[in-house]
Amino acid sequence: MHVDIEGATRIARLAAEFDWTWAVDDLEPFCARAGWEVVELDQTGASIRTGLRVGRPESIMFGRQHRMNWISIFVTDVADDATPMTVVRPLLDEGFTNLDVAFTALLGTATSAELEPKAALRWDLPKAVISLHLGVNAIDLRLTSPGYQAWVDVPEPEYENED
Repeated sequence: MHVDIEGATRIARLAAEFDWTWAVDDLEPFCARAGWEVVELDQTGASIRTGLRVGRPESIMFGRQHRMNWISIFVTDVADDATPMTVVRPLLDEGFTNLDVAFTALLGTATSAELEPKAALRWDLPKAVISLHLGVNAIDLRLTSPGYQAWVDVPEPEYENED
């Protein structure tokens, strides 16, 4: 299970410094700076080849109406279903810890951290929300529009029982 800490840190630095408008027009210039290739672009997003040193150097962008909401990037190999979780989980945990140390050195202390049910670390920056997500079989780095993240963060209204 390879974790591309150097590549993930480089992308986080680029994302933190990039002059985002979060319009779809930002995708090509960001990918060019990152050394990535947009493979397919349609009305709801894009598939991207990242060149990161992982088994699936892939990324997806999700957006609508000419806006980008988020980009999700594999920064580790993706474990296959045949590999026992007793082998995969310790490797992912170690990789997540190492990414946390590298990102904290680059971006400072995380704005928020979730441990359960899925671990996530998030840095709320002026131009982008950068987060790491520990999944069942891989770790992904997400670059999110601050406006979209603010919308996601609004709590659902609570409805009273009408008994």
